Amino acid sequence: MVTALIDPEIARKKFRRELALWTATNIHQERGWILLRSDEDALLLEIAFLARVSISVGSGPLPAVVCAIRLTYENYDLWPPSLTFIDAFTRQPARPHVRAFMPMGDGPRDVLIDAHPDTGLPFFCVAGIREYHSHPQHTGDSWLLHRSLGEGSVSTVCDRVWRYMARNVVGLGINIQALPGWPLQAQLAIQIAQGHIQEPQPPALPEVLEQDEVPAPSK
Repeated sequence: MVTALIDPEIARKKFRRELALWTATNIHQERGWILLRSDEDALLLEIAFLARVSISVGSGPLPAVVCAIRLTYENYDLWPPSLTFIDAFTRQPARPHVRAFMPMGDGPRDVLIDAHPDTGLPFFCVAGIREYHSHPQHTGDSWLLHRSLGEGSVSTVCDRVWRYMARNVVGLGINIQALPGWPLQAQLAIQIAQGHIQEPQPPALPEVLEQDEVPAPSK
């Protein structure tokens, strides 16, 4: 049971606002974000993320749920939202099928940490998430430094989960290993493969002509 540090009605009002902003555009449909559950009394959302998985040449991509999350907004926005990875069917805490690769200057960094010291569950180690700010290694990066930036909003959190965990899915990795003995047997392992996605470059600006390069008007 979480102690209420702010008026519950204020928390519900902020929760409704976050959900309304999330559903105001079609971006969640275009990117394959599926709302599994919304509970205003419990201040929680459950969202699944689809990825386009290539399975064969000449056929369309296979939509696959690569991760699902539960966001809870108790005491928001005095507290940041909490994020728990869940099984999309049972809704129980579960390890996602993909990793979370954040692009950095020196290469991608995996921000899916296997166990939080308080919960023992995998957590999304990104600013704006309660598990990030409550981690002992991030005591110098207070949530209050991020609150005004909107980093705890449903839209921002979903955008980051999508970019780091779903958008970069490129296909399936298949590994077949022969087992010793007779009759011959084999072990088949199938994993979702992730790769680097090149960000689109902004359009080139037209070159500015120097004064003496301006063409003379036609006669």
